Amino acid sequence: MTNLYAALAAAQGELQNPPCDRNNSHFGQPYATLQSVAATVRPVLAKHGLSVVMVPQFERPEKAESTVVHLNVTLGHASGEALSWTVKWPTEMNIQKAGAVITYLRRYVLCGIAGVAGEVDDDAEAVVAPTRKERQK
Repeated sequence: MTNLYAALAAAQGELQNPPCDRNNSHFGQPYATLQSVAATVRPVLAKHGLSVVMVPQFERPEKAESTVVHLNVTLGHASGEALSWTVKWPTEMNIQKAGAVITYLRRYVLCGIAGVAGEVDDDAEAVVAPTRKERQK
């Protein structure tokens, strides 16, 4: 894995955070879409002989009214070295919602591999503040 890790370190040393090109309508926080993350990350990874393959699969537990999205991820290097893992997330059995889950997973995984931030870090304040306000009532 020496080649893969050396190439990843070199790529991460060059990468910048992708531009936040959307605002979350629920929390009002800016974030980078999958398109923005991919446009920022892919050319630098490719320059260093790195590729990312993400293949979704679906699991429907017997008699369940939901499904589990599996995103099989492989980070490969031109030398043939590779790391693979699977990210799982439950969702309703609705193709649009499953598609949204896949997009979220792809965006977060790509940011994680590249070591970049695709959103403003507010220390989860946007998520916690509404709950805190409800408790104060």
